[in-house]
Amino acid sequence: MTHNLPAVLFATALSFVLAHGTTAQDDKATVPLTTERHKVRHNPDHPTEAATDDRFHTDREGASLVLPTEQDAYSFVVYGDRTGGPKQGVDVLAQAVADTNLLEPDLVMTVGDLVEGYNTTPDWLKQKDQFKQIMDELICPWFPVAGNHDVYWRGPDKPEGEHDKNYEMHFGPLWYAFEHKGSFFIALYSDEGNPLTGEKNFNNPECQRMSDAQFDWLKKMLEKAKDAEHVFIFLHHPRWLGSVKRHVGYGNDWDKVHKELVKAGNVSAVFGGHIHHMRYDPADGIEYFSLATVGGQQQGHAPEAGWLHQFHVVTVRKGQVAFASIPVGGVDDPKLITGQVSEQGEVLGRAMPLKFAQPIKINDDGSVDSELKITLKNPATLAIQAELMPTSKDSRWIIGPDHQHVTVKAGEEVTLAFQVRRAAGKIDEDTRPIVVELSIDMLTEARRFAIPLKRVTVPGSTVTK
Repeated sequence: MTHNLPAVLFATALSFVLAHGTTAQDDKATVPLTTERHKVRHNPDHPTEAATDDRFHTDREGASLVLPTEQDAYSFVVYGDRTGGPKQGVDVLAQAVADTNLLEPDLVMTVGDLVEGYNTTPDWLKQKDQFKQIMDELICPWFPVAGNHDVYWRGPDKPEGEHDKNYEMHFGPLWYAFEHKGSFFIALYSDEGNPLTGEKNFNNPECQRMSDAQFDWLKKMLEKAKDAEHVFIFLHHPRWLGSVKRHVGYGNDWDKVHKELVKAGNVSAVFGGHIHHMRYDPADGIEYFSLATVGGQQQGHAPEAGWLHQFHVVTVRKGQVAFASIPVGGVDDPKLITGQVSEQGEVLGRAMPLKFAQPIKINDDGSVDSELKITLKNPATLAIQAELMPTSKDSRWIIGPDHQHVTVKAGEEVTLAFQVRRAAGKIDEDTRPIVVELSIDMLTEARRFAIPLKRVTVPGSTVTK
């Protein structure tokens, strides 16, 4: 059964409940604040000012309060790679767009690999249409960055520059900059290719160099942005990784770029993608971030260590910038939690809706050949979809089928049957009971809501010597 809540978030919440329980806390204060995740506080307190009569209003006496200062702040989102994975990756991208619309940032940046590419123009155009159709569901502007999947050509009649012209015609310039609320955003192109041969190859350092034309333009933009509060840079390949293992193809060309960024003095962060997992490699006061994926190939080696579908949220204030990563699917819509959803979620969370027709019968010789009938009643006013899985740590139990799925309308019940067998043999200290694991999704027209897993021991399978 598939749940909307990302596994990493569910696992974190579950581990907290198991560790701390769900009962009311005692009155003993916990100072300093303790947490299992992201313990470091990177920025100082936000500035405040005294509550004066022109901004603060009450007819009551009470402790003095402070107010946030009235200064401009804004947020933007950065998406990682969309491509290189299964076709279902577009669904991950669509979920990221839905998440982002709930956050309502000022804008969305990408770091390239927008289309699958590595093809000729007709297929490239179809993929371009699909990507743009999904991204155009954003309620804020979005800005592209070109990656190798967007410009590498495969097939006959390869043009000079490969898909460069297609990209610029349908997405935008290969490098550009724009201003927003006192900040400067600069998009770079990291797949110009070998200037002598025209070869595009991200594993060859000779193909991973910034041309004089783009480098001169970048220096002009940094000069133009000299009065900006913050400058943010975006490109596909995280070239700053240089000769780090698995990224030897980048060479050391980024060194000259990094020196210019440091010299500018106001470059706050640089964002890249391509490697499909998160990294943070700050240098000389510049925050360097590599993003994971929003639908691209994701091996998921260690989701909490950055191997997951995610996007960055950046909040910009005067004098400081805050960065956060959100797993795709990790943003929820509070308007979907209606009174009925909340109340019926409690009903299903509290209930144990399983009943057994009769206990399992163990014969004198320890054998079992019995039908296990389980009745599932839906006590809620919303339909549910359930999965029942009888399981045991004792491999001598043979149960079939190993699980069953069923949808149950509000207030109705269904009965499911499983065949349970056990070969003749003594009952000993290794004998373990059968436990039915019950997964429930509560269904609404808008989405499904996962109810925590329930477990119940099958009567008769618990035995003593």
